[in-house]
Amino acid sequence: MLFFTLKDRLKIEGVMPQRALLRLRRAGIVLYDVKKTAKNQILLSVDKKDTEKVFAIYPNICYNKDGQSAYTAQKIGAVGIGKYLEFFKKRLGLLLGGLLFCITVLFFDSFTFGITFVGTDVYAREAQIALQQGGIRTFAPYKKGGEDMICAQLLTLNDVEYCSVKKQGLWIRVEMRLSSFSKPVVEQGKMKAKHEGELLSLTALKGTPLKKIGEKVGLGETLVDDSFTTIGGEQVRVEPIARASIACVYEAEIAAEDERQAFAIAYLAIDLSQNDKITKITLEKIETKENLFHVKIEYTAIESVNL
Repeated sequence: MLFFTLKDRLKIEGVMPQRALLRLRRAGIVLYDVKKTAKNQILLSVDKKDTEKVFAIYPNICYNKDGQSAYTAQKIGAVGIGKYLEFFKKRLGLLLGGLLFCITVLFFDSFTFGITFVGTDVYAREAQIALQQGGIRTFAPYKKGGEDMICAQLLTLNDVEYCSVKKQGLWIRVEMRLSSFSKPVVEQGKMKAKHEGELLSLTALKGTPLKKIGEKVGLGETLVDDSFTTIGGEQVRVEPIARASIACVYEAEIAAEDERQAFAIAYLAIDLSQNDKITKITLEKIETKENLFHVKIEYTAIESVNL
């Protein structure tokens, strides 16, 4: 319920316009702030609900019939608070658009869509694990306050002398710098598969390959042995240098509000490294169950040791 009356300012023109006021009063229209501004012109205000009545009596058309003069009414604008209401009404779309834009920017600005590494990505996998343990995940709201603990964990890695974690736009920026006197970290032991799938390629510069292209590979299964046999039949131990690519498939039923959230949960579950590549995504809503999606992600995992 409004505690004020909205009014419109009108202009009435015609010969002896003061006579036009008599007809308006007989019609029960209350007039406010009546002012004669010219010989044939009067300005006045009426309640907004009476504006259409005025136009019905005096249309905004100039004409003469049989020598009889007609009066015309024209709306100049709203009066008082109504003037501001009309201003905002005309610009409502612009205001809502600007408000929606601000809300969208603030909403997405709180999310993270990926990780960028500055300085070195030697410890990219370790950094991703540290970020998740600190509550910072991709495709999720950015959780502040754990950056120092994450950096402290990464600084315990060999030869890391500087670390910084911060949000930059829609990305998590992880900067790590190694000591200039650092020695290359050499992994020892057999090269074991970190993913399950079909072996697409395997290159071993040092060590003995134990799997063939096209074979199935299980999680933790040895791909390259840390030894080789000489011509004389002697077993020599080495640090393997190898690279493998494995075709993997992640498939699961995930409870989520929509397809976007279902994919985000699945993406975090497969824990892709920077070199891994998604080849196919299938998302289907299970009709028999509410908020349940069947997610299938096919991807190629790249694994290496001492490369």
